Amino acid sequence: MIFRWFKHAKRLDDLEETLERHEKTLKNLEIEWSETYDKFRLLNMRVAKRVQRLDQDSSQEEPQGAEGELTAELSPVLGSLSPRARQIQAQILARRARTQNGGE
Repeated sequence: MIFRWFKHAKRLDDLEETLERHEKTLKNLEIEWSETYDKFRLLNMRVAKRVQRLDQDSSQEEPQGAEGELTAELSPVLGSLSPRARQIQAQILARRARTQNGGE
């Protein structure tokens, strides 16, 4: 009978140690998840702010004349370019359009 009590006491000690290990592991996972979530949230805010700035920049620039028509037609293509690169790309497309119309 005493041996059974020692056997059960050892099992209880083992279970308590296992439970403590699992609690520590869970706590570490919660901390890691919290840090990862914070990093993701900050990255998401940066991307949102960058998109907002790009939207504001593109809304401030208004196309003018024939080049403006080309810019409006190709806005998905030109949307990722800087204002200077957009202007150069619009000039290239205008030259191509003149060459194709003149060559026919």
